[in-house]
Amino acid sequence: MSQQTYDPRRGNGAGQRRQATGRAWYLLLLVPMIGTLIPPVYNTNDPTLIGIPFFYWYLLAWVPVTVVVMVLISRFTADDEP
Repeated sequence: MSQQTYDPRRGNGAGQRRQATGRAWYLLLLVPMIGTLIPPVYNTNDPTLIGIPFFYWYLLAWVPVTVVVMVLISRFTADDEP
C-alpha cells in the first residue's frame, strides 16, 4: 500500500471544489448591479413613497440590499481566504 503525502502546491481536490462553489457566491453581486444599471426599469416618478419619487427610493432601497448581499458573500467565502 502506498502512502500519499500532501503537497500544498497541488492540493487534494476538495479545496478546489470548495473554492469553485465559493466563487459562485460572487455571482450574487450581479443582482444589485443589474438592478441599478437598467434605468428604464425605474425611470419614473410614480409610485411615490411618502412624497419621494420612485426613482429615488428605488435606488436607495438597493443600498441595504447590497449590504445584505455583501455580508452573505463575506460569510460564505470567509474560509476560502488563504
